Amino acid sequence: MDCLFTDLINLKEFQNQIKPEIELAFKEIKIHFEFFQSKSTGKHWNWTSLMGPDKKKMLENFPVSQFIPGTRGKDIENLWREFYRLYTVLRKEYLSDQEIDQFEIDAQNWIRMFCRPTQGQVNSTTQIPGLYRKGDVQNIYPSFCVN
Repeated sequence: MDCLFTDLINLKEFQNQIKPEIELAFKEIKIHFEFFQSKSTGKHWNWTSLMGPDKKKMLENFPVSQFIPGTRGKDIENLWREFYRLYTVLRKEYLSDQEIDQFEIDAQNWIRMFCRPTQGQVNSTTQIPGLYRKGDVQNIYPSFCVN
């Protein structure tokens, strides 16, 4: 969420176009959400901190690809959906050994996708843009990024 909103806030259309569209998208999935400017600096944007059920609803339903065009938007949206799916697996009361093994594989694949570097020749039609830096997740979970 931080990575997505930080990217969007830096766009020149943020305040007049993107911000109201994001707030409307949250309203449509029945989550109270708004951006607001820091009272101390007046320029830094903050946003509503989501907890529990609202955060899960956001991961499952927020239309990320509506705000980030092309493959990158679809990939980020898939990251959110897969994170939600992995979370639901962790919440199960019982997991078989096979489910545990599959969870480990799926979690590692999620991290690989999150940390995916840009692939292909720069500025070519076949270039696949990277998503995020390892540091974006390593700052929170240092042992998560795998090679």
